[in-house]
Amino acid sequence: MCYLIEFVKNTDNKQTIKPWEQLLELYPGLNEPIRESWNDPLSIRKIYMITPTKTRAEQIADLTRLAQTLYLVPNLFWIIIEDEIKPTQRIHRLLQSFHLPFVHLNIATPDYLKPTQNQSTWRRPRGMFQKNIALQWIRSNTNRNDDALVYFADDDNTYHWKLFQEIRKVQSVGVWPVGLVGELLYERPICLNGKVHSWFHFIYRKRKFPTDMAGFAIHLNLIHKYSNYIFNVSATSIGQQESQILDTMTTQDQLECLANNASKIYVWHTKTQIMFITAADKLQKAGITYDLISEL
Repeated sequence: MCYLIEFVKNTDNKQTIKPWEQLLELYPGLNEPIRESWNDPLSIRKIYMITPTKTRAEQIADLTRLAQTLYLVPNLFWIIIEDEIKPTQRIHRLLQSFHLPFVHLNIATPDYLKPTQNQSTWRRPRGMFQKNIALQWIRSNTNRNDDALVYFADDDNTYHWKLFQEIRKVQSVGVWPVGLVGELLYERPICLNGKVHSWFHFIYRKRKFPTDMAGFAIHLNLIHKYSNYIFNVSATSIGQQESQILDTMTTQDQLECLANNASKIYVWHTKTQIMFITAADKLQKAGITYDLISEL
């Protein structure tokens, strides 16, 4: 991503201002996120953001909403992995339309690990095959000595732009609260003097690191150092994926408490409501045909 460097003249021809300055004048609310994010000295540290995604009616809406946030984040490389046998053109066209740095990967989750019709999605490992492909791509396409961070981001979560400033502060592994997760308003590390003392959580009480995947970031050199690490994709690993990767790459004593000593919430584990969609055969009987299906 690059800065806008074109100049435009005012209609009175008396002065020239940059396009982004015009934007800030029209929308003052953008001043803080743009100036803070793009002027942050830590923005030289690249973030590799891993986002698994699967085909569903709400997919394009979710990815579009997420992309709007990423426009406020400098020096971020987006790794999107489809849960498909091959990359779909619909998603590739969408990603190209955002003009964000990205790579589009794919791998299909085996049918035996997908939730059955009457089974809750949380009872099956989600996005693990996709995350493993992303880790493989990172190890093959980055240098272990690069000063960069790796973050796992669901496509339907909600992210404050300040979260990415916190991610750039990570030296090894950093942690922070996540809202609307674990049957609570939030889960979080309880920190004393910048170190994790204990955890505020409710479900899966025996987790060694009771946090959500959105609640931590890892330095790139650890991804290379533990080059054999992959997520356990068995059905018995539910609720343990976060603990598995953190237990491999760090200890609780080494965790860095960020987001004002874990007192600020900058990411929420939101879930897009699954819409009821009338079946195609019923529409056909009613003489109704979609004419914008290519947009979906």
